[in-house]
Amino acid sequence: MKTLKKINDGFIKVSEYVAFVLSAIVCAMIVWWAFKRYVFASEFYGAEELILAIAFWMYFIGAYIATHEDSHSADLFTGMLKTQKGKAIAKLIRLTISLVAFGMLTWLSWEFLSFDIVRHKITVMYRFPQAWIHAVLPLSFALSCIYTIAHMVDTVIEIHNCGRKGEGGSDQAALPDQENK
Repeated sequence: MKTLKKINDGFIKVSEYVAFVLSAIVCAMIVWWAFKRYVFASEFYGAEELILAIAFWMYFIGAYIATHEDSHSADLFTGMLKTQKGKAIAKLIRLTISLVAFGMLTWLSWEFLSFDIVRHKITVMYRFPQAWIHAVLPLSFALSCIYTIAHMVDTVIEIHNCGRKGEGGSDQAALPDQENK
């Protein structure tokens, strides 16, 4: 299990680096596009197409990173709950809803990507396959499903430990490895 965690942590670190590099490229392209247009009175043809493709990957890489960190959805309700067990149950409900949504989005994104491949859809300016752009969708949503399931397992263990300690869900009943998250 520790090997799997190391592999996943490395994958997330690489993903964070890639998202950072992609965001820097998008910023540089926007600045270059504006500079060419307003300083040189020339045009950077197809800039929107390139910026959109890169930003698309950046956004969906960020989406599965946020799911890994469990920061992808707002959790306004649990602040009103008093016990750790109640908060954990509310978190499990939120994660279940997220998993259903990610499951549907994974399926829809595979359908969308398949449509791009079957129809040989290409971009207008540079004529590269749109499937290259949209390939990040099923990857992002499938990883979001996996990370959500992992969070659900942790939450079920937390609920179980809250009830087993007989503390009725006090804040001291959290798992020992919660400090590492």
